[in-house]
Amino acid sequence: MRDIVIMHENEEWVVPLRAAFAERGVTAKEWFLDTGVVAFDQSPDDAVYYNRMSASSHTRGHRFAPELTRMALTWLESQQRTVVNGTRALALEVCKLSQYAALQRAGLVVPTTRAVVGRSELVPAAESFAQWPLILKPNRGGKGLGVTRFDSLAALQQFVDSDQYAEPLDGIWLLQAYIQPAAPYITRAEFIGGKFLYTVQVNTEQGFELCPADVCDIGDAFCPTVEQPVANEHKFTLTDRFNSHPIVAQLEQFLAQAGVDVAGIEFIEDQQGQLFVYDVNTNTNYNSGAEQRAGGERTGMGAIADYLIRLARQ
Repeated sequence: MRDIVIMHENEEWVVPLRAAFAERGVTAKEWFLDTGVVAFDQSPDDAVYYNRMSASSHTRGHRFAPELTRMALTWLESQQRTVVNGTRALALEVCKLSQYAALQRAGLVVPTTRAVVGRSELVPAAESFAQWPLILKPNRGGKGLGVTRFDSLAALQQFVDSDQYAEPLDGIWLLQAYIQPAAPYITRAEFIGGKFLYTVQVNTEQGFELCPADVCDIGDAFCPTVEQPVANEHKFTLTDRFNSHPIVAQLEQFLAQAGVDVAGIEFIEDQQGQLFVYDVNTNTNYNSGAEQRAGGERTGMGAIADYLIRLARQ
């Protein structure tokens, strides 16, 4: 069996994957990508490389980790190594408009969106956009961070003029039509090896911090989908509601077309029953509490470990 190499920049997110490998009697190698060297003039080891780079790496002080990872993946692919979530997946991870274009090509519906660069451009762009309420979010935020709802042009102007304003990491803001949800939930569909695993319902009543990893801090008090946050015992709950829904096959088609192997894809249902896909997470995490409450038979990290081991044995 070939080696398995996990490419990442967040130690905590790899802990449950290590445990899944240990349960199977396998030890994976790790390649921590924050700073480093890509030896493009040499040949990489013949192994299975799994990219877990996240658009939120800068929130952990790893500003150039995605750029370094792109170089590493380019090197590996140029040498025909087995790569899970390669350069095409990483390109989607750090660019929402690229996600939306690829989703639309697969026949999926995305929220009406405009990209804006420049503080002085935001208010005129929102005035032209003319859809209220609207959601303002950074192109590269991660975990739902920085997602803000504005109900009027005056409120947006106040934010832009305030000391709270800060440029997004890459300078790109997204203006997005607010979707009035049928219920205060979003749904996240998980795929491994391009195939559907399960969907998890995420309660947004207490905030819009959507990272499902057990180590994530669910502490954002703002929620753009409800007026009054209320207590919620379990933020993440596995659901079978969409198991036979046509959107699953559409999302699998999207992943195949986009060259993505592992992803968590988030969508929301409006009051008319229309589903809008708004985020593709190619570095996906799983909530073990939700998995255990559902019986523990379907675990994301276990499925990833099984998938990578199968590839390593080929």
